[in-house]
Amino acid sequence: MKSISIAAAIMLAVLAAMAIAPRHGDAKMKMSMEEMVAAAKTRADHENLAKHYDAMAAEARAKAEMHQKMADAYRKEGGAIVSKLHFDEHCDSLVKAFKAEAEEYEALAKAEREMAKEMK
Repeated sequence: MKSISIAAAIMLAVLAAMAIAPRHGDAKMKMSMEEMVAAAKTRADHENLAKHYDAMAAEARAKAEMHQKMADAYRKEGGAIVSKLHFDEHCDSLVKAFKAEAEEYEALAKAEREMAKEMK
């Protein structure tokens, strides 16, 4: 029964990741971020970059939340295999990394908004 619960948690995590993954055909992503950064010359360009960074931060926060729930599920499930393979610790590491990623994207968004204010 425990393996079924763990499998269900993993399946939910995969489905959640697929739901928040960027879609390559998205009309909003006509240019790559690299192209957008290189082409940013106006206030609107920098505001647009800030919005993209906000979205990337939100994605990272969602991934952190998902992995936190997975870690909690692994801890609740317990068992020898979970203890041996440290699933919860792997999730904890990802939570920390995704939170740090979100903070970096938030800092980039803030910087882009400051740059936009400086533009004509």
